[in-house]
Amino acid sequence: MYTLAKKMSVATIMATLFIPAITHAQETYKYTDWDDDGNLELSSREFNAGFASTGIHDAWDRDDEVGLNEGEFATGMYSRWDADDDLRISDEEFKAGTDRWYDSSFNTPFTDYDVDSSGYIDRSEFGNAWQNDTFTVWDGDSDGLITPDEFSTGAFNSADLDGDEVITVEEEGWFEGWFDGDDVEAEIQEVGDVM
Repeated sequence: MYTLAKKMSVATIMATLFIPAITHAQETYKYTDWDDDGNLELSSREFNAGFASTGIHDAWDRDDEVGLNEGEFATGMYSRWDADDDLRISDEEFKAGTDRWYDSSFNTPFTDYDVDSSGYIDRSEFGNAWQNDTFTVWDGDSDGLITPDEFSTGAFNSADLDGDEVITVEEEGWFEGWFDGDDVEAEIQEVGDVM
């Protein structure tokens, strides 16, 4: 009897310790809601279906045309890079942004953007130094507009850091702060045009 009670107490303690950890893990990796097969990886099909429902493309598309023009895309990037939403990009935010959005060949220093040497990149500095490499790559049909499908494909390919055609738990950090469509739209409106 004592042994059974002791085993039950140990089981209760273990459940108390580990169930919240499991629950927390599910909350941390919200993209798993899109993981139809439960393998903790997102295929492009799973990602595209889930990403379309976030409203990010619509939030970036300020003129409500068929797709994002280059100015809207640049404004969206500025908003994403400005992690603390203070309408300026610090050196640390610049580094995080370029690491996420550009490949290792990007070597333009922060100081080339921060022309007034204020220690921050404002909207006009960002727009004046804009390099459209990412826009060009994401605009798959080269028509000057990024459609929702092109946007989703571009985001997937950028987040798939190792190029293995799936987004893993390790790669999902690329989307930190992305999935709050209403907040993104408000941020975009606050930023205004960078180009």
